[in-house]
Amino acid sequence: MDAAVDEQQIAALLKGVDIPPRPAILVELEKELRKDSPSTSELVRLITSDVALSGHIMQVANSPAFAGVTPLSSIGQALQFLGTRPVFSMVVARLLQAALDSKLGGGLERFWESSTLTANLCAEIAERLRCLPVDMAYTFGLFHDCGIPLLMRRFPQTKSVLMQANAAEDGKFTQVEDRLLGTNHAVVGYFLARRWRLPDDVAQAILHHHDYGILLRSGEVSALTQAQIAVNVLAEHAIRLHVQGENENEWPKAAAAVCAFLGLSLGGVDDLIEDLRDYIH
Repeated sequence: MDAAVDEQQIAALLKGVDIPPRPAILVELEKELRKDSPSTSELVRLITSDVALSGHIMQVANSPAFAGVTPLSSIGQALQFLGTRPVFSMVVARLLQAALDSKLGGGLERFWESSTLTANLCAEIAERLRCLPVDMAYTFGLFHDCGIPLLMRRFPQTKSVLMQANAAEDGKFTQVEDRLLGTNHAVVGYFLARRWRLPDDVAQAILHHHDYGILLRSGEVSALTQAQIAVNVLAEHAIRLHVQGENENEWPKAAAAVCAFLGLSLGGVDDLIEDLRDYIH
């Protein structure tokens, strides 16, 4: 499917699979954040009104991806020390994850486990390379494949198609999906990101995350979008080597573009991947 996304066409393809709506708490948080001087106390009130949400935010805020020297003990402290944007990103991430679980009937535990590992690793790489805000790297790592659960709900053959795409040594991963399904997880994920008003840089990165050539084409997307794609490639490369122990077909397709964009040599990438071994385990 062409990158000029036809949202009506996607909606037609996904008929029978409802895109989960944005919850009221998210709308209220956005309303407060649009003010010239957002009230920290109101942000705290809104977030803590959902006990499960606030507990999850504290867990993420104190995770290695975000934690500082001193543990954070309240939402107020998280807002003070991390800033409103990172905390808001955590809120959106948790609410979207919960909404997908609810709409799709659960069964996504392994998907979220893998996505969370990728998100944490993206955040760590972004911090080490100083090429991308950590909260943006985390959000993208968590949701870059968010179109997959929706595709699996709509097309029973999706798992088989993804296996074929993983095995393809040439061409884009998403071309296999386009040929066999008429759309792909990157396009569907972009559609979901737009509906949930994720930052445009994140939505564009979701749309293009298997188009590695875009890292070499200046002006087509923002540098932040390019950086998210590059960092995610490194994170997934590290996971395949250190966790899954698999050979992969994506890294050879992406390596030259990722190295050129980030200013790394292949040896530098190998050193980085090796340094991440202890972090992953």
